[in-house]
Amino acid sequence: MQFAHRAGAQVIAAVRRAADEPLVRASGADEVVLTTAGNVVERVQTLVPSGVDHIVEVAFATNLAVNTEVLALGGSIAAYATDTPAPALPFWELLFKNIRIFLVGSDDFPLEAKRAAALDTNAAFEAGWGGYEIAEALPLSEIVRAHELVDRPTKRGRVVLTL
Repeated sequence: MQFAHRAGAQVIAAVRRAADEPLVRASGADEVVLTTAGNVVERVQTLVPSGVDHIVEVAFATNLAVNTEVLALGGSIAAYATDTPAPALPFWELLFKNIRIFLVGSDDFPLEAKRAAALDTNAAFEAGWGGYEIAEALPLSEIVRAHELVDRPTKRGRVVLTL
């Protein structure tokens, strides 16, 4: 969200808990839609009547029906996770909207894309961006503890290892 917002995108975030709204707004969301309110499609369509151009998705299968409804003609979804290993696709709905689906595995990015991301991140720091919230910074010798904190977080933010 932070990078999309910095790049000039109108960012609409979906959250399951109202308590998450302040954090996602601080992270760059221009609008926040509470998914448990039951009016996600209507709310997004009110915010963007012409449809959403791009969705970054962490729960591909669960949100596919909503995403298909709110995407603009020629829109796209970049999914980096799913909650169902073999999701069913609403083929015709996606086809008639010319929707593109990108399945994004972070280990597989080309080297040039990684370099560009590093340059963009450095430029953001130079422009005054404070970076991500850090929950814990641990020495490399505590890597097992770091994994435990990622698996069972005790507070918000990233877990980082220091070298």
